[in-house]
Amino acid sequence: MWYLNIVFTGMYYTTRLDEVVGNVAKHHLNTIYPSVWNRGHTLHPSPIAEQAGGLLRDPRASLPLLPFGDVLSGLVQQAHRQHLRLIPWFEYGLMIPVNSAIAKSHPDWLTVTQSGEKTKDFAGWLNPFHPEVQQFIVNLIVDVAKRYPIDGIQLDDHFGLPIEFGYDVYTTKLYQKEYGRKPPSNPANAQWMAWRAEKLTQLMRKITLSVKAVRPRAVVSLSPNSPDFAYSKYLQDWRSWVRLGLLDEVVVQVYRQDLASFKSELYNGGFYSLQNLVPVSIGLYTGPFLGAKSIQRLQKEVKAVQAASYSGVSFFSWETTLWLFKKSPAQAVEKVFVELFQN
Repeated sequence: MWYLNIVFTGMYYTTRLDEVVGNVAKHHLNTIYPSVWNRGHTLHPSPIAEQAGGLLRDPRASLPLLPFGDVLSGLVQQAHRQHLRLIPWFEYGLMIPVNSAIAKSHPDWLTVTQSGEKTKDFAGWLNPFHPEVQQFIVNLIVDVAKRYPIDGIQLDDHFGLPIEFGYDVYTTKLYQKEYGRKPPSNPANAQWMAWRAEKLTQLMRKITLSVKAVRPRAVVSLSPNSPDFAYSKYLQDWRSWVRLGLLDEVVVQVYRQDLASFKSELYNGGFYSLQNLVPVSIGLYTGPFLGAKSIQRLQKEVKAVQAASYSGVSFFSWETTLWLFKKSPAQAVEKVFVELFQN
């Protein structure tokens, strides 16, 4: 189950964190992925984010994350008390709002398009080719693995780079140094895409090795889009990451409104055969706050995943699956979940 950071902060301050975590266990789930890195802020006091210019609170939250108010610490404790895995989810990856404190403190950390645009998908993008950005991301993740008894870490589709980006001064000079010419004007040029994708793979390798060095048994998890889409749109060559042994689990986001297209993607999305190399689960979208899917529809999706012999499912998100914004009555949801996940 994925959790958004603002909700967890609220539950912490209302002393309902134990109830929320216990509710997950009651529904026969076994893993929580809480968002710990979102919009340039963390769910926990982070010296790494603070050193980079970040704030110790998310301005959207009604209550500050005080140094003694460590939501992540409470989450780990409650999850393990319920025999659940707790795997922090670095939701925003390389995406960061251009008006965030970190982006303002390090404008050279952001990459741009050919026309100088800094934003896509309503945010800026940290330059994964810049050594300071690489060190920041690695340190941000490793710090959590060092200081908390977590069961792993998770990155997702935001740990990539839109193909339009990479035309900043630093990256242009780096490419020129290696090839003796400027990057191709066509962002979809095959060689230019492959070069950037390989640099991203090198950063993924640094993250995996660094996490394993401080917590050898930690699971390195990724929740990407289907591989062809991930590569063609965000330079995320995660099939290679699997083959290189950089991932311990993959939770592919198969967010579809149409059940037929959902089932087709399970077999034709380009990741079915990867189950032979790494545990592959399926991420299910339970709907927006005001339009959640019914438990009957979710039941059909889960059964389709089980029939295809994937390793499991994860729901995005708790708010529309088990909490206030779910569509179906609580008793009906619990009954279906217990039946689906008896083992």
